[in-house]
Amino acid sequence: MDFSGIEKLSLQDFDTKLSCVLFVENCNFRCPFCHNGPLVLEHDNPKIPWSDITSFLKKRQGVLDAVVFSGGEPTLMKDLKDKIKEVKEMGYLVKLDTNGTNPKLVKELVEEHLIDYIAMDIKNGLARYHETIDSNIDLSKMLETIEYLKSNVIDYEFRTTLVKEFHDEKAILDMAKLVSGANKLFLQKFIDRDGCIRRDLHEVDKIEALYFQNLLKPYVKEVNLRGY
Repeated sequence: MDFSGIEKLSLQDFDTKLSCVLFVENCNFRCPFCHNGPLVLEHDNPKIPWSDITSFLKKRQGVLDAVVFSGGEPTLMKDLKDKIKEVKEMGYLVKLDTNGTNPKLVKELVEEHLIDYIAMDIKNGLARYHETIDSNIDLSKMLETIEYLKSNVIDYEFRTTLVKEFHDEKAILDMAKLVSGANKLFLQKFIDRDGCIRRDLHEVDKIEALYFQNLLKPYVKEVNLRGY
């Protein structure tokens, strides 16, 4: 696996910190609403050598605050831990975006103090999870990561991209069982972009998103909308 994308400056991916976002190619989910479709479906994307990335990060020491490992699914990268170690040695904070299907690696990264923040996608309630990710993957490891994060071993957030075709009141209440007891959940606005795997999907409007927010408030300490 390789890096096939880089956003050299972001103010949105790690609170208000000045961040560089690295995008890993490949994912074990096929979420139809994913806006990084080329990273997920194609394997002939231009590759960014790791040496080029580290060279850039060394030049930005003292300017950038953090590096975000995103994707695709970063935890599929066999040498992810080694790469994160290099970044931490440069003095950067590190955020990991993940779908939660590699709890073993997540635990190692946390316990070895190699990451500072985790954003885990909660795609839906269990009843519609496989439909939402367009995969029959075993969900037990994803559930393990949810429970691990809820134990407050690290600063984290759960996030759900709301899509009209996949999320209704029943699905949201089903999802509430997964996130119950969590500290923070963001309900994100879906945007139909060119890179989306499917192009026939629709956003949940703000009124309905606010309704979903209120449904989830009894279960999660902090529920916010993002992108609305």
